[in-house]
Amino acid sequence: MVKKRLLTAALVGGLVMAPFLSVQDGGVQAEEGNHELKILHTNDIHSTIDDLGKSAAYINAEREAAEHSLYLDAGDIFSGNPVVDLQEGEPLVHLLNEMNVDAMVIGNHEFDYGQEAFISNEALSNFPWLSANMEVVDPEFPIEQPDPYIIEDLGDFTVGILALTQAPPATAPAGIVGLEFHGYEETVEEYAYLKDEVDVLIGLTHIGYGDDQQLAEAFPDHFDLIVGGHTHTILDEPSVVAGTPIAQAGSNNRFVGNVTLEVDRDTKEVVSVDGHLQDVDELTETVPHIQDMIDAYNAEMDELLSQVIGYTNTGLSRDERYEMDAPLGNFWTDAMREYIDADIAVTNNGGIRANIEPGEITAGDIYTVEPFANEVMEIEMTGAAIKDVLEYSYNRSNQIDLQTSGLHYTVLTDEEGNLVDIEMEVGGEPIDYDETYTLAIPDFLGTGGSGYNFEGDVIQPGAGFMTNAMLDFADTFTSQDAPIDYTSEGRIAIELYEEEEDGTEPGKPGKPGKPDKPGKPDKPGKPDHAGQPGKPDFAGRP
Repeated sequence: MVKKRLLTAALVGGLVMAPFLSVQDGGVQAEEGNHELKILHTNDIHSTIDDLGKSAAYINAEREAAEHSLYLDAGDIFSGNPVVDLQEGEPLVHLLNEMNVDAMVIGNHEFDYGQEAFISNEALSNFPWLSANMEVVDPEFPIEQPDPYIIEDLGDFTVGILALTQAPPATAPAGIVGLEFHGYEETVEEYAYLKDEVDVLIGLTHIGYGDDQQLAEAFPDHFDLIVGGHTHTILDEPSVVAGTPIAQAGSNNRFVGNVTLEVDRDTKEVVSVDGHLQDVDELTETVPHIQDMIDAYNAEMDELLSQVIGYTNTGLSRDERYEMDAPLGNFWTDAMREYIDADIAVTNNGGIRANIEPGEITAGDIYTVEPFANEVMEIEMTGAAIKDVLEYSYNRSNQIDLQTSGLHYTVLTDEEGNLVDIEMEVGGEPIDYDETYTLAIPDFLGTGGSGYNFEGDVIQPGAGFMTNAMLDFADTFTSQDAPIDYTSEGRIAIELYEEEEDGTEPGKPGKPGKPDKPGKPDKPGKPDHAGQPGKPDFAGRP
């Protein structure tokens, strides 16, 4: 996900201001008799719970002082902290119930724990999970069709809240089987009648700031406010596009958004909008019983991380990863490839932070070897582009830097160890330079980390956390009572280049057909559902 800070001037390209609407620089000063609607909002909490007690105290105080108020969440409440994620989200739902959320749009990471957990968490919530563009298309599908919107009757006026989910959601495919996600504009058109049925219309979206802007331009003055999420954008005050204020509050409970709408007492139209972000670090008050809940959940951390997820006779070593394929690298990339059913997976050696010793494997071991919270990016690349990446990876330090699954490669060097050529095979056949392959890669690399340039078409910028992929993959072994045993398999080698007798330089191989299932090892099948913990709060980048 894109993470950026925007200090808005409240006017953005394409702005068409409605004649009645003004965006205030300071606090809203309603004309005598006009009504005020306070919207408190959060988005992309990502299982970050430590300061929710402070956020709750602030939200409660603001709502108590307001004439009318709503607390809305713009999705992605899950995946980001093992304290929450090893319990498949349940602790966070309990906390949000105590915070009196009025409505939440379904975000892509709400599917991360699988369909059974989605159903359980939605049932546990005392607030509605909304999505107007999500459709349950399989009649046998266990997830119920969500409500597209709600209407809140606040006495002096009514508020409609229409929700949009990222289409398609960036998550593991198994989580969204049986679902379809329709386009944003066609969905707004479908529910255009809602504008005439309510006094105030709010779009509650988890589609990203760029798509929120496009939506506002496509429907000028349709929404009185868009409360967004997904891109972790920090909007210090609402930006206005085509007469529509757009708000977003960063991520990970760092900010609480606070927007006030002034509603004309006679026409019931919104005549001014004011908003700002409250930095949670600056807050001191907390809600005692919510903080007690948080402290109790955190106290369970050691027990959760000691949960046994598998057993290995061989151990999973990262040793010799700079010379060849390492056992841990093989397990890791197999997990990534399986997670999104890719042709090829690669990960960088710098992100593999420890060995896993023979014996029991715990959830804590997975977070130890991958503490950076990298997500799995899905990208389509040609064979030629893949070779460019591999050449760069070796030339960085004249050593192996990428572990692989589904792809075997041999680095050919001169006597000084300098790169001469790279030979690649997919499914036992030379790679086709013109063919397109689906890759699973760390989003750290896919966004240019360590100078890499993965040239191709990004399908999913963040399909789920690397830790999720490994924990899911481990379950495919343990569910069948199989050990997680790996060795170096010859996927990667460095060899001295020997010039052909005719003196020709190495060239590109021909174009064999692409195999149906290239190079996947014979591993146990993946179950329909496995728990998927997410990234820890402290995670950094390799």
